[in-house]
This record gives sequence, C-alpha cells and structure tokens, in this order.
Amino acid sequence: MSTELTLPAGFGAVSSVFGSQPKTNDELGAGVASSYGIMGYKGKVWSTRFGGVETPLMREDGDGARGSIEVIIVKAAAPISKIFYKGGYVDGSSAAPDCWSANGITPDGSVQNKVHATCADCPMNAWGSRVTEAGKQGKACADSRRIAVVPVADIDNELFGGPMLLRIPAASLKDLKAYGDLLNSYQYPYYACATRISFDPKEAYPKFVFQAMRPLTDDEARKVLALRDDKRVATVLNETSDQRVAAATPAAAQVASSPFEQDEPAAAKSAAPAVDPEAEAKKAAVAERKRKAAEAAAEAARLAALAAEEDDDEAIIDAADAVTPEGKAPASFDEMLDKAL
Repeated sequence: MSTELTLPAGFGAVSSVFGSQPKTNDELGAGVASSYGIMGYKGKVWSTRFGGVETPLMREDGDGARGSIEVIIVKAAAPISKIFYKGGYVDGSSAAPDCWSANGITPDGSVQNKVHATCADCPMNAWGSRVTEAGKQGKACADSRRIAVVPVADIDNELFGGPMLLRIPAASLKDLKAYGDLLNSYQYPYYACATRISFDPKEAYPKFVFQAMRPLTDDEARKVLALRDDKRVATVLNETSDQRVAAATPAAAQVASSPFEQDEPAAAKSAAPAVDPEAEAKKAAVAERKRKAAEAAAEAARLAALAAEEDDDEAIIDAADAVTPEGKAPASFDEMLDKAL
C-alpha cells in the first residue's frame, strides 16, 4: 500500500478569502528535523547512510570498494564545525559525540554537557589535548567543514532524500581550499563543475584529493542553482541553527498601552532618564572593541587549527550529523573577550 500523500480528486481551489494569506505551512513542521543522507567513510572505504542504514560503496564490477565518488558540491558551510568524544572516537561507532559545534564558536544549543562556553577557550580545542597513536600532538576536538553534495549521475537523488552531507576532515581542509582557488583561477564556481573526490594513495589516513571532471550542462546547472536555495541544503549545512537560537531568545517586549485601560495622566508618568551622549559613545566603543576581539580570536583559533592539523590522521566522524540543535541560546563570549581585551 502506497504511503504517498495526495489530495482527493476534484479537491477544489482555495477560497478567495485566503488570497492575501501566506501560502506556506512551515509552522506545521517547526522543530521537526528533516532527514538527509550522509556520504561518509571509514578508513578509505566510502559509504552512504540514510534512514539508519549504512551501505559501503562497492565497484560496479564487484572487485572491492570504490576508490572515489563523483559528486557536485552544491554548497559549503562557511564556519568550521567541531566534534569532541571524551574517550576518543571508536571506529564504527554510531554514538553521538559528547560536545559539538556547527559554527566553531560556541557549542550547539542541544549539547547537554558543554565542555566550555566557547570553542576558542576550550581545553579540548587546544593543541596538545590529544596524542595520536603515532605520538603526534593534535586536538581532542576535531575540525571539519560541512558540504552538501549530490551524485553527478543523479542530481535529484530521491533515494537518499536529495542533498547529502559530506564532512571534510581537518587534514583535507587545505586541499579543499586549493581546489576552490584552482577553479577560481579559471573563473568556475565550484558548484558549476562535477568533482571527483578520492583518497590520497600516498597517505595512510583518509586524506581527500579533489579533481574537476567537467563543467555542468545547462539542465544540470538549473537543478543545482535551485538546490542552493533549497531548505534541505540549509538543513544539511545546519544554516538554520542560528535562526533557531535567535528565535529562542527574543528581546524583551515593550509593554504597549492597552486599548481597554485608561492611560495615566501625563503628569503622573515618570520622566525618562536623560541620555548622556558621552557615556553612550563609550559604551558603543567598548562594544565595538569586543566585537573585533571576538572575530580576531575566532579567526586566530581557526587558522591555528588548520595549520596544526595538516598531518592529522583521524577522520571526522559523522555520528551526530543528523542532530539538529534547538531551543537554547549559545553561551556568552564575555569571559573570552575580557581576556582578549
């Protein structure tokens, strides 16, 4: 029996009374996470994960695992995300991490036990907080970049819910940037090309190699441009998390006079305190310095992580990729900013 939702035949048109009303039902799905597929890897074996089922990608001739995937990079998240496991990640485990951040600045609102209020000052984000099996120092909290991809051969990708998540591990972030710079030199947007992603055979750990295959056709380009504005891509990249946090912490509402109550006489109302222009200017200057210090601290931490983890041999884990934070605002930056200032 089909579970596809349809309207009865001859359902009729919407009443003209609703003509000026927004024709969207987004509020019915508010707070409900959408499901999306994950393009992952273990060691140097690619796999897909969707609906709780993980499937290794094998060669069409059956002779072992596929060495590469051919995709279109639809969109990439701007911030560096972070994932932390207290006992370290166990290969093959699907357990959620202990702490994670989609924006690389503060832990996500859904994290129950935050290690620190900010990522920049977190001890698990510090260099030397982890030592690899090879004896190299690294960070216990791993960096990655979220990108949304679709197969070149099937842009709609309905079998896996459309756009899929692929996390670029810390050791491959510079390679991703170099690939983008190469395409820029030829004036190609990264989403205008088919891309082959394989593993570097010279490295024991899964380090990515990016290779441009061909430009997209006009029909493919139209689909990709539509996907870049698709809500599913925003979900994959966690772009809506900041909006959810903002919605959860509205500014204090101003109390307006009720039309059902008599206003106080003007003489009885307390006069508003006089505004000191010089004091307000000082407050604005302090706020601006804090803002710049926050940006500088976050950028310094990001650059240090990228430089330090070029040789990191740990893959980024996808176990909590489908977690969608809700409800709680991120912690304050005051402590970090006081130090920076």
